[in-house]
Amino acid sequence: MSGALDGIVVVDLTTEYWASLSAAMLADFGARVIRVEDRSVAPRNPDRDGQHPPEAFDSEAQLIHRNKESVSLALADKAGSELLGQLVASADVLLTDASASRLAGWGLAEDALRSEQPELVYAVGSLLGPLGPETILPPLDELAAARSGVMHSLPEPEQPPVNAGAGQMYTSVMLALGIVTALHHRHNTGRGQRVDASLLGGHMYASTLTLDAYMAMREDRLGEPRKRFEAANPMSGISYPSKDGRWVTLTMPDTGRWWPAFSRIVGLAEDDERFDTHDKRCGESRLPMMHVLEAIFATRPAAEWRASFDAENLSADIIERYDYPAVDENARLNRYVMEIEHPDHGTFKSLGFPIHMSETPAALHRLAPEPGQDTDSVLEGLSGPGKAAPRPAGEAGQDEKQEPTPRPLEGLRVLDATVWFQGPVCAQYLADMGAEVIHVERPVTGDQARGVRSIAAVPVADWNQYFLAVNRNKKSLAVDLKKDEGRELIHQLVAKSDVFLWNQGLESLQGLGLDFATLSALNPGLIYATNSGYGTAGTVNKPSFDMTVQALTGIMARLGEPGEPPIYLGLGAGDAYGGLMGALGILLALHHRDRTGRGQSIDASLYGAQLFLAAPSLQPFLATGKEEYGLQQARATARNPLWNRYRTQDAWLALCAENTDAAWQSLTGLGGASGLAEDARFHSPSGRCENSAALVALLDEVFARRSASEWVHALNAAGLPAARIDRYRDLAADEHAWANGYFSRVHCDEAGEEVAIRGLPVGLGATPGRVDTLGPELGQDTELLLFEVLGLDWDRIGELKELGVIP
Repeated sequence: MSGALDGIVVVDLTTEYWASLSAAMLADFGARVIRVEDRSVAPRNPDRDGQHPPEAFDSEAQLIHRNKESVSLALADKAGSELLGQLVASADVLLTDASASRLAGWGLAEDALRSEQPELVYAVGSLLGPLGPETILPPLDELAAARSGVMHSLPEPEQPPVNAGAGQMYTSVMLALGIVTALHHRHNTGRGQRVDASLLGGHMYASTLTLDAYMAMREDRLGEPRKRFEAANPMSGISYPSKDGRWVTLTMPDTGRWWPAFSRIVGLAEDDERFDTHDKRCGESRLPMMHVLEAIFATRPAAEWRASFDAENLSADIIERYDYPAVDENARLNRYVMEIEHPDHGTFKSLGFPIHMSETPAALHRLAPEPGQDTDSVLEGLSGPGKAAPRPAGEAGQDEKQEPTPRPLEGLRVLDATVWFQGPVCAQYLADMGAEVIHVERPVTGDQARGVRSIAAVPVADWNQYFLAVNRNKKSLAVDLKKDEGRELIHQLVAKSDVFLWNQGLESLQGLGLDFATLSALNPGLIYATNSGYGTAGTVNKPSFDMTVQALTGIMARLGEPGEPPIYLGLGAGDAYGGLMGALGILLALHHRDRTGRGQSIDASLYGAQLFLAAPSLQPFLATGKEEYGLQQARATARNPLWNRYRTQDAWLALCAENTDAAWQSLTGLGGASGLAEDARFHSPSGRCENSAALVALLDEVFARRSASEWVHALNAAGLPAARIDRYRDLAADEHAWANGYFSRVHCDEAGEEVAIRGLPVGLGATPGRVDTLGPELGQDTELLLFEVLGLDWDRIGELKELGVIP
């Protein structure tokens, strides 16, 4: 099978893990990715943070550089930078995380390069985004996490702030998504453009549900640590330890559907007068019920609890470690985890592909190359035929240039038959970028998210930001899919649409006449997209909520301090990642359709997305089987004490310095830390590692003597990357977040005023997305869509209303 990006050439000029991984995702789907290694400088040290000790086998490279070719150039030399320029001249995409000054030094300044190559997609990943005050800090995940406000909200109270590492994984997908969006626009216009995504934007998107709520309510509780028993619902968003010490996590809305079966499983009477109503369970008896459940769950091992809940099809699961996905049959069948043969190291396990495409699936064509192994063959090819050029940028004519700049996905129609969060996030990106997105909802009640009344136990503001923010820029069509006439309306709309999106359970599609075979017969060019729970292969068929699926990946069990409860990455952290994965799959399929006219089915599951989200630590575990990659790590014994979190007089800070003698000398040269220079235990990198507990304890004393702002200023001036660990209230005023559109303002009818919301995660220089409206009223566009799109007359629309097909 061909790849969705066959024929696309990408020059990968990246250094950081997350940016290199973005290029690998493009290579997985068929792009020819040429990685340029700069032999003028030392390569990035994967163990600079002390979390990835050297192994005989470089498992990180086998993920972030798979399917690539490698060219080694001395970019400090004129000859090397000229060869780099020739490579870029033959490419469709330049993907880089280098600074603007470094790019200019190589002859790759954006304005000059795009003037010469107007068809080029110029993609840049950065720490904070291209706009706002200049920063001297490198694009490190921990520094952006510190700015994002999320680190304080994850652990239990009195515990150190936690970086889950999700932001860099979000940014990887955002860059790839922006690039494919720009390629789709280039197909229609012949014009390339700048694409940008930042680590700050990635971390903000990873906490999107909570951040949306904070911007609406400005309630500090949303960003503060919470005790486990502060959960709003004893049956949801909480975990209980079982008899064997393993944790069981629950995600069951407190409704009439869940309580009767739940009460039977845990041995409580359904009419127990302490807990027999929703108001009691989530109100006056909430805390007593949690204590009762704590004692009940301690009576049986976790596996028995899982079996009982599975038998009733309830949403509960065990918080697993990384050894679970390593042997999970469902992960293998869906190619989320693969076994790969290496010529020197034998068989190893690796993360596979989180997006499934029926016609153009991702594939492993080659292992990660040795640095520079393809230099000769690639450079020889520069003298041969160049790549096929897209339509010239000027072909559209002068009149077109005078028109308002369209958004890149204008002209596409999407039927968004999704609910809650993962699917709507996917469709939100398409709507923000200009697609006409029709949110298909049931009459009367609509999308379940319309009923949300609290976030993290905090009542929503005077407008439902959960639904309205995630369904912004959409239309609403209310139709009863259980009626023949309702399904016929959807069939007629499918024939006039580009994308059909679904996340309400794969098992119900055929019965509703909404399966791929039926819809693709009506429209062979249709992109049929699903956001399943556990993938399309295998036999797993149970409810899939964000927290219970995340529990299976192992990522929760490794976060936080040893002995502390597992840490959930935050409300919707996996859902939103799965939504972006779904959007990327749709754009890849559209790119393929642009060339062939053929549609296909794609699936981006919650399980596959969350396994990929754990890549920085899950990948080395899969390859080596070493338990430490999946265990909680103590801050007090960090292998690299110079890459750690420290409490100052007034706040925590994140220090991100490699364990080198130069960094040590810079640190000990600062006022307040000079006494450490005389301690012989710390005179070498190995000494600082071996005596890490003693050094962290001494640095705790040193950093406690001054404020965070004083330390950050001094550390950065000394060339040591550091940032204060902020809270949401700090982020809400962040200049970079506002300047780069990560926050936006839009009028809200419910509130009767303009409100602040999370903005767009991907920037496009020529055709930026935007937020025009918040989510629609239920069914507000139904009649107009039937009249204008399907051509139904008003008599027929009246008949459908009388039949109860539409409201």
